[in-house]
Amino acid sequence: MNEEKRYYKINEVAEMLGVEASTLRYWEGEFASLSPRRNNSGKRLYTVEDVEEARRIQFLLKQKGLTVKGAKSALSDPKRVNRQYEVVKRLEALKEEVGKLKKEVGVLMKHTISLDEQ
Repeated sequence: MNEEKRYYKINEVAEMLGVEASTLRYWEGEFASLSPRRNNSGKRLYTVEDVEEARRIQFLLKQKGLTVKGAKSALSDPKRVNRQYEVVKRLEALKEEVGKLKKEVGVLMKHTISLDEQ
């Protein structure tokens, strides 16, 4: 997400999450906690908080495999959901960092081997 940007259009949010815009519209109807503002022409404007809420909903539905009813129930205990969501986010960031380090080590090993052969 762009830290300077205050609002995101539905298509931008859909792309960030890898879902269709219709999915976000459906979630808005099902989850009271997801309610982006609308501009004068009626277009949805998602704040950073709205995007994070959509990510939490996606986490519950896609990663945890809950039904919409189960996700609604889980969101009634936001501390628990936030804790689980944050742990998964940190683990994904660590996985990405490990992947980068693995690539760097591979490059260094190739360079070292080529120097040893000379």
